[in-house]
Amino acid sequence: ARRSPEPRSMRDGTQLIGWGVAAGTYPVRRAYGEAIVRILADGSVEVESSSIDMGQGTYTILAQTAAETVGVRADDVVVKLGDSRFPRAGVTGGSRLAGVMTGAVYKAASSALDQLVGLAISDPRSPFHALQANTLVVANGRIASPRGDGPDVSIAELLKSVGRDHIEATGDTMPENSTPEERYKNYTTIAMALPHTEGDYSRHSWCAHFIEVRVDEDFGTVRVSRVVSALDSGRLYNPKLAESQWKGGIIMGIGQALLEEGIVDRRHGRIVNDNLADYFVPTNADIPDFEVISVGIPDLHSSVLGGKGVGE
Repeated sequence: ARRSPEPRSMRDGTQLIGWGVAAGTYPVRRAYGEAIVRILADGSVEVESSSIDMGQGTYTILAQTAAETVGVRADDVVVKLGDSRFPRAGVTGGSRLAGVMTGAVYKAASSALDQLVGLAISDPRSPFHALQANTLVVANGRIASPRGDGPDVSIAELLKSVGRDHIEATGDTMPENSTPEERYKNYTTIAMALPHTEGDYSRHSWCAHFIEVRVDEDFGTVRVSRVVSALDSGRLYNPKLAESQWKGGIIMGIGQALLEEGIVDRRHGRIVNDNLADYFVPTNADIPDFEVISVGIPDLHSSVLGGKGVGE
């Protein structure tokens, strides 16, 4: 409401001020993945998948997913990735890996938890066997009755009492009736990827950017002075990681608009500014304080846990 549409009417001394808004969307690219979750004799949890972490935080969000599902601390989860001997995962790209692999780890961890609780209830050697409970609670690495009566033991103590050195479960996001050939094809090609408009829903991440720009009348310099962005990426598996990726994308946009340019020598077809001294990218001095706001809610049509793409 305070924006004046008249050109050159908004100013601060010699600086002309402009406000703008832009909206964007990115389709939710979906695929399939597998993971193994093991609950070990010392009460720690191990996660394995052939998916990778190339800086987007896969290790962190998979550890958090397993920890929250099983009922242990994230520090007690070890995530192993990037080995073809591990359960298979599709291509990392298109902002899809987080939704795929959190779903697979969640299913594997849920199955491992069910085995753990079932063992505690049914094994005659278990300290919970005489309790005749139909369920138990696992939190902070300890097992107890939800009624508050009976034993309260660690996962390690339970496994020792029943003579088990580990519990293992595999989870995947493939359809239940998938054939071995379809499973192999999923992990060796991109042909099994699901379109964002599959079925009755169109799945997208959304954003709206509100920008203030200042142009110095004397020198002609253009600076972005304020950014406020609202983004919908569904459920955020790790809000700090999501915020960092959002901010990184905005910084890249500022660089693309104001600083970055590939200069080609038209005589010889060579890139002239092929180094970071001549090819300008944003630095801290070029970027204002800015605010990113999550307005998303879990979208269970997009992934098992309701997250949508963040990186792009």
